[in-house]
Amino acid sequence: MKMIYRRISFVCALMTGVLGALTLIGWVSGLAVLASIRQSYIPMAPSTALAFTLLSLVLLLREHPKFRRPVAELLIVVVCLVAGGKLFEFFSGISLGVEEWLVADPAMFGAVRTGRMSPITALNFLLISVAVLALLKVRLRFWAGPMTALVLAVSCVVVLGYLHGTPLLYGGTVIPVALPTAAAFILMGSSIIAAIGAECWPLRGWQGDSTRAVLLRWFLPAVVLVALAEGLLRTHFLTGWTLNPALASALSTLLYILIISAVISQVARLVGRRIDRAESERNAAQAALEALNRELEQRIAERTRELSAKNQQMEEELTMARELQLALLPDHFPSVPQSAPVAESALKFFSVYQPAGKVSGDFFSVFPVSETGVGIFICDVMGHGVRAALVTSMMRALLEQHSGSDMDPGRLMTQINHGLHSILKQAGTTMYATGVMVIADAAKGEFQYAIAGHPSPLHLKRHEGRTTFLELHGRAGALGLFSDVVFTTTRATMAPGDLLMLYTDGLFEVENEEGNLFSQEDLFKAVDERLHFPTGELFQSVLAEVHGYSQRSDFDDDVCILGIEMACVLGAEKRESGLEGEKQNQKAPLDEEAVPEPV
Repeated sequence: MKMIYRRISFVCALMTGVLGALTLIGWVSGLAVLASIRQSYIPMAPSTALAFTLLSLVLLLREHPKFRRPVAELLIVVVCLVAGGKLFEFFSGISLGVEEWLVADPAMFGAVRTGRMSPITALNFLLISVAVLALLKVRLRFWAGPMTALVLAVSCVVVLGYLHGTPLLYGGTVIPVALPTAAAFILMGSSIIAAIGAECWPLRGWQGDSTRAVLLRWFLPAVVLVALAEGLLRTHFLTGWTLNPALASALSTLLYILIISAVISQVARLVGRRIDRAESERNAAQAALEALNRELEQRIAERTRELSAKNQQMEEELTMARELQLALLPDHFPSVPQSAPVAESALKFFSVYQPAGKVSGDFFSVFPVSETGVGIFICDVMGHGVRAALVTSMMRALLEQHSGSDMDPGRLMTQINHGLHSILKQAGTTMYATGVMVIADAAKGEFQYAIAGHPSPLHLKRHEGRTTFLELHGRAGALGLFSDVVFTTTRATMAPGDLLMLYTDGLFEVENEEGNLFSQEDLFKAVDERLHFPTGELFQSVLAEVHGYSQRSDFDDDVCILGIEMACVLGAEKRESGLEGEKQNQKAPLDEEAVPEPV
């Protein structure tokens, strides 16, 4: 399409140049018909022909590789100077002598001289020069259309005047526009509009297959044709015949009806065909969409059933995994000593276990290590869910594997860490766990512990009326990250009534509605305020405070709390009774010497 527009622009510009050249040849050779088409029409002025020739050269050479814009702009300026000089002469009455140099003694055409440019022609040249200049500049190309349209409108009025037998402004003293001049303006305007292309006005609205473009392409030419036909009929035919005015109007109306009917019929055929095709395509698309929707609904229903079955299977598997994980936790706690009833155990145990999901990444274990000693282990695997639950199973296996070989918490944690790191490295995954290992001895009234990146347990020294964190001597990193970590064992005493509270970070890393965190210090304060509460009641009261802080009934992370309470120290009564007996034995001989023998 662009190539067609270029060819149209070139042909119109060439015809304009040929018309201007013929006019100049006519003036030089004396053949006035070359400048006026008919003897009864005023000829095109030589200055007008020269201006047309210069502008047509600009349009013809515009896309030539050797075309130079400064030269084109100079030619446009020359045309503007000639046209501006003519307007100056018209309004001021002062002659500049330019046209007299071209035609010194022109003939008269009615009341005006020939060989002189019309002021309307001069005004058109100024407008068309601005349009050509805007065409040369990409940023100003938009203004070429309106300027050219104005020139075409003026030129069409002139042509219509000739067609109706009354050339524009005849009978006055103002030089009229010659018919060749109007024709040349129409050709040059057409060349400029074709050069602008369909991207700009006025051709932009005519392009494409839209209904608006189709109606424009049919109705606008039809309206112009009807107006021209009616004017020519009334001017050249009906006026020359002696007809009744009513008959003349009837014939004119009939012509309108015939032309409009033909146009409407053709437009209705085109638009109706387009509408019918669009309706057919819409119906086909709607049928295809309905079929696709039915197919999609079937697929969604099938996929929903598949997902429901898989979700149910997954829920069953998670439920089984939860049951298995709960089975790994202690279902009862050992008595100390082992032969003692649970109610008379020297060490009492309390636990709270609340997974955030079906399965948990928290794990704890309580196992006997001697007649009076018990091992306590709690860990928190990174994250929560199935992956974390799998690691807790590894932790349990490693704990059972190494708990019988060494009762030192530090060495036991070192062995568990080495085993966990080897398994995770072989699996090619990065996981870790934090944990605390405690060995409590009820006979000695003490416990040993080691901490691996875990929150420090709380020691509730009820006999002293205070709560403390366990000291973190030789604290090492988490379990499973590095194989060569060595954990240190720390020893501490435990009096009757004291409580050792182990917990995971899910208990205190809780946010309220404002986003503030319930910190480990807040947990310490809550526990310390309930120091003398019974252990079970203490745990429930602390949980209630955390829930009240977050205004939620659940936790975002797994929660595990493990308590070890020292009920009594084994052997303490025997040691005290033994000391009393020794004191009495030391006093008995003195008493026997003081008692007199019987007579």
